[in-house]
Amino acid sequence: MRWRLVAVLVGFTALVLLIQNVPLASYLRSVERESIKTSLQRDAFILAGWAIEPLSAPAPKPDPALTLRVDTYAKRTGGRVVVTDKQGVAIASSEGRTGENYLNRVEIKDALTGDASAGERPSESLGEPLVYAAVPVRVGKDVLGSVRITYPSSEIDAAVSTRVRGLTIAALITLLTAALIAVLVASTVTRRIRRLRDAAEQIAEGDLDARADVSGGGEIEELAEAFNTMADRVQGVVESQRGFAGDASHQLRTPLTALRLRLDRAAELMDDEEPAVEQVDAARDEIDRLQRLVDGLLVLARADNREQQTAPVDIARVAADRVEAWQPLADERSVTITLDAPGMAVAHAVASAAEQIVDNYLDNALEAVPEGGLIVVAVRGDQGSVVLTVDDSGPGLPAEDRERAFDRFWRGSQDGSGSGLGLAVVASLARAGGGSVALEESPLGGVRSMARFRRTPPGTPSAPTGRGAHAS
Repeated sequence: MRWRLVAVLVGFTALVLLIQNVPLASYLRSVERESIKTSLQRDAFILAGWAIEPLSAPAPKPDPALTLRVDTYAKRTGGRVVVTDKQGVAIASSEGRTGENYLNRVEIKDALTGDASAGERPSESLGEPLVYAAVPVRVGKDVLGSVRITYPSSEIDAAVSTRVRGLTIAALITLLTAALIAVLVASTVTRRIRRLRDAAEQIAEGDLDARADVSGGGEIEELAEAFNTMADRVQGVVESQRGFAGDASHQLRTPLTALRLRLDRAAELMDDEEPAVEQVDAARDEIDRLQRLVDGLLVLARADNREQQTAPVDIARVAADRVEAWQPLADERSVTITLDAPGMAVAHAVASAAEQIVDNYLDNALEAVPEGGLIVVAVRGDQGSVVLTVDDSGPGLPAEDRERAFDRFWRGSQDGSGSGLGLAVVASLARAGGGSVALEESPLGGVRSMARFRRTPPGTPSAPTGRGAHAS
């Protein structure tokens, strides 16, 4: 945004300079050309004064003193000078063309009639326009001859461009100054907007205590105050929702437990009437499912608590311990579990989060993998993070199901098993520690369940190290 604002301010300044300087440059060029023509005419009159004496002779002829002055002027200014008598014959020329008749030049002919002129006309000899100034040499009312000074139009244009170039340099300096001011202004404005954006990102990441800086005044301060008001309300709603989920789950556990005990007691007192026993067993199964759902909601409410503290955890040790714990169940189902992990892989996570994540992934994998299948648990370090993956050789999930798997109450099967909260808890626990989760297609043909943990900075005290890598 800062550079877009700078571009707008600089572009606006450039447009103003363009609108102002193009007509001004054209006007200055016109003024400069007229000024140069006036200067040529003035110089021609000065030379005409020096030509009076040699032209006053009955038969004017080249004069060394006049020739020296003409040559000196030509070398100093680059102009071409011709002094003629009243018949138009040159008696002094900066090009050494004395004796040549110039009466066929319109400006010299006019000067010999007593009219001074300055202007521009085409020149066949030069092949480009010629700028000239021609004046008569007078003594009283008598015209003794003429003086003409000429320049190629290209030289005049170069001289005019040199003088007008200062306007361009001034415009560039103005543009650079405007760019510098634009950068300073844009940095000041966007710095406060970036702070507001940072506060919004912190809230989006779960830090509901983040607030925008309201200093500085103006509209941005009003925006920051409105943002903080919104953040206060959002925080209140979220905390109320979390509290409700946790409280409701906690309060429901007691009546559900009591109801389960009453059903168990009723089953003991009931005669062996098969339909009645089946109904009681079905009711107990529903109670168990509700109990799992309530427990899941309670765990999820705790996982959503962003104020949980993170601590260094050896993910490799956790993976090894959980693989060992799940090994008996895997043996019962004839499923092979292997572990591929380094001796230590320390990362940050909330308390017991790593254990719950591994347990949930292994539970799902064991449910999906058929008899004789394979599950591979791996831990790897990856640029500032530790990555845990659980691959299985099960049937896998479609891409759209893998995207929705972490949604609350979503279940991959419709058989009524599971609460649909397991992977939602996993996602909340990972995010609470600054990590992330994902499901991908596994090289084994099933699903790769992945969790990324934030790596512990060097020098941070780590959790007690566990056993090295091993396979179970």
